[in-house]
Amino acid sequence: MATDKELNRLTDQNYYGIILAGDFSRKLKSRVSDCIARFHSFEKTGNPAFAYLSAWRKQKTPIWYEFISERLVSFLGCKPETAADFLKNNIIERREYKYIGGTAPVAQETIDQQALHLSKAAMREEVEKLGMVEAVYKVAIDKGQTIWVKDQAVIEFYSKDDIRLSLGCLTIVSKEMETEDELQLAQKELTRYRDHLEDLVKERNIKLIEANKRLRKEIHERKKAETSLLVQSQHLEEVNTALKVLLKQREDDKRALEEAVVSNVKELIYPYIESLRQYSSSENQKTLLGILEANLNNIVSPFISKISSKILNFTPMEIKVANLVREGRTNKEIADLLFLSINTVLVHRHHIRTKLGIKNKKANLRSHLLSLSS
Repeated sequence: MATDKELNRLTDQNYYGIILAGDFSRKLKSRVSDCIARFHSFEKTGNPAFAYLSAWRKQKTPIWYEFISERLVSFLGCKPETAADFLKNNIIERREYKYIGGTAPVAQETIDQQALHLSKAAMREEVEKLGMVEAVYKVAIDKGQTIWVKDQAVIEFYSKDDIRLSLGCLTIVSKEMETEDELQLAQKELTRYRDHLEDLVKERNIKLIEANKRLRKEIHERKKAETSLLVQSQHLEEVNTALKVLLKQREDDKRALEEAVVSNVKELIYPYIESLRQYSSSENQKTLLGILEANLNNIVSPFISKISSKILNFTPMEIKVANLVREGRTNKEIADLLFLSINTVLVHRHHIRTKLGIKNKKANLRSHLLSLSS
């Protein structure tokens, strides 16, 4: 517990808070003093996170800072005394991610600036109930620029003093949030393409049904008419030709749409999945990204002309390895994706070369596979 001498020393060192200089319990003052000392030491470590210690009373009084990182206030372009008002007035958006558990997706709750002001009291009560806070904020800074910061803190209660303390840190996560927004945009674009494809297929099916109805009517009318067998045969040949043209056109349109969907998935979604994988630090995030990539592969797989359709004597695992080699994956990447050892991947590559007839030849395996799938 801090001594009176230590408390006086802290209040003399550019202290801009309220508690140490106010009429509060010694327990609370000692806790604040210890936290400030620890946060000053933390600032000297060079950690990119910004430490802070904020406080408020139960009766809806404004939040103030007992300590806030000098690097943060310098970055924001404000003073420690005005940091609370600056953040309150410049937060544009708040996002909170709730992990439900199991197979349920992560629930994202987004609150804009206007809603934040209206629900401030309710949010504070929820934070006090949970005893912690973890959220991401979009903050407007100087010259029209914005940044994303992640807030992580624990809440302590001092009922005797009617004070709540928030011990936390802010971390800049602008790149991660921008990548998330781009991924969501790409997912919306993919959904739009899929809906468009379904509409085209439905429209084409309706036209085919109508065409079949017309053909049946024509055939019925022709049969009723007392025309010669030759005329009827010629008419049927013309009808068959027309049907073949329609079916060919339908297949061509379908193939073009499938290629567009696959191309957009590879260009608009896969690069961002790879970027997220590079920035992911936890195994849960990497697992979720792997599931996302696998599901996308399942969605577009019916549209892809796979190597396996031309090389019927491959085993299922050899087909998977061949597809990844054709995509330019390294042996290590293939091993990681298929949960194999690198030696096992090399054995599969050897078998593939043998079955393709290029064993002991200088032919490049990927180039050969690409030529087969083209």
